[in-house]
Amino acid sequence: MSIFSSTRQGNLTLQQHKWRATHRVAGILAMLAVWQLLAATVFSSYFALPTPTAIVAQAVTDWSMVFPNLVQTASEAARGWLFGNAAAFVLATVFILIRPIERVATQVALALYCLPVIAIAPILTAVLDGDRPQVVIAAQSVFFTTLVAVMVGAKAADQAAIDVVRTAGGSRRQEFVRVTLPSALPATFGGLRIAAPAAVLGAIIGEYLGADSGLGVAMVYAQQSLDVERTWALALYATMLAGAAYLATAAVERRVCSWSATMTGGTVPRTASGSIPKRIALTAGTAAGAVLGSLVLWQVAIMGLNPYFAKGPADVWRYLATPGSERDQLISALGTTTLHASYGYLAGTVAAFVVAVSVLSWPAVEAAVMPVAVALRAVPLVAMTPLIALVFGRDVATVVVIAGIVTFFPSLVTIVTGLRSVPSGAIDLLSAYGASRFDLMVRARIPYALPSVFAAARIAAPSAVMGALLAEWLATGDGIGFLMLRASTGANYGRLWSSVVLITVVSLLAYALATAAENALSRNRFH
Repeated sequence: MSIFSSTRQGNLTLQQHKWRATHRVAGILAMLAVWQLLAATVFSSYFALPTPTAIVAQAVTDWSMVFPNLVQTASEAARGWLFGNAAAFVLATVFILIRPIERVATQVALALYCLPVIAIAPILTAVLDGDRPQVVIAAQSVFFTTLVAVMVGAKAADQAAIDVVRTAGGSRRQEFVRVTLPSALPATFGGLRIAAPAAVLGAIIGEYLGADSGLGVAMVYAQQSLDVERTWALALYATMLAGAAYLATAAVERRVCSWSATMTGGTVPRTASGSIPKRIALTAGTAAGAVLGSLVLWQVAIMGLNPYFAKGPADVWRYLATPGSERDQLISALGTTTLHASYGYLAGTVAAFVVAVSVLSWPAVEAAVMPVAVALRAVPLVAMTPLIALVFGRDVATVVVIAGIVTFFPSLVTIVTGLRSVPSGAIDLLSAYGASRFDLMVRARIPYALPSVFAAARIAAPSAVMGALLAEWLATGDGIGFLMLRASTGANYGRLWSSVVLITVVSLLAYALATAAENALSRNRFH
């Protein structure tokens, strides 16, 4: 009987793989069919949306030209992915083992993550040689996402298992190796899946804003020649490269974390304890330490650089403290960008949550939708923004589309990982009492997914700001993104650095609001 059951389970697994593959292919074909129809009819007069057949034909024709650029971009992305994730793992390990420094150091790392790439890329190009600027940007693109994922996974470690190790006389290292690290793996791989396409896009952004070779450089030449089909063909190659990186990470995850689907442990989110004044004092102390650490790091980073374009904290303070039209214009533009980012964040997050719930409720949705989601994340928006503006217009609609796209994918992956983190025992118990899919989702999956939902918010909110900046810089002609473009082309580095600081502050505030909401909701729900 046991042999029969085992054989039947193996056959069922094979059937499930075939079923998922069929739906995945069907989803991709359906998307391509809709694209072909819209490009040939509704959007035929825009000259910005070629048909998939025309794009594929151009891609085949350009292969000999694309290949060396593809290799260059892959090399930059791989090194950035390696360095960025290595730094994230090292810092996460330090934070786990030395808790007191976590709060301050995380805020400094967040400030680095929130730096607008489109503004710092020209500076990196001026101070670094070769392809190092692209590698640095790729590393920056993956660093914070992986750091947050590792920390979320580590904090979800089963407290009972930790207590067992401590009772048996285990050391902090044994506690980390035997409990914390295995518990962090599922969430960590969720972060790595996000990081893989992000590294590719970071490298392409760096190339697009200044490099000698790579897919980003080829896109610049194609756009300057008004060759729309070649631009889309290069975007197709970039999408394939990013998709391959995502699938490779997912394949490793399936082998390493095959046990995670049968986990029976788990724990509720741990929130800050203590009285309200004590928590306020702790928050204020953390913020002060983060500001001081960021200022010191900033001042050290510009040491030895030309002060004409490398502005320090004192320079930015003088610029922002001087009354006048320059400052008023900057503050007004910042309000516009904040509003744009809010629209994009809400659109992307709502869409991600709806799709994530659908994926867990109907497995066919995952097979059909996830390839499309990966493709959306892999599209190099820095090159496609002008084309998107031709379709949606140079107004807020384009900003919402771009900010929504950069928000959607990390939110989707993180939320799906959280919805799947519920212990199988809880699902079995509710199912035994006749719970429906809706009951399982509301009573089990969503409560256990709250840490991942808010982790998605912490990642997506700064991303939405960056998406809004990108749209304003390249398309809409308003907001602080456009002021940064004018400052960059006009060598107004005081305004440029001040804009970077203001955008970083807004991103930090968005992150802080998401964290505060997580702590408040978790405290009310679990305590």
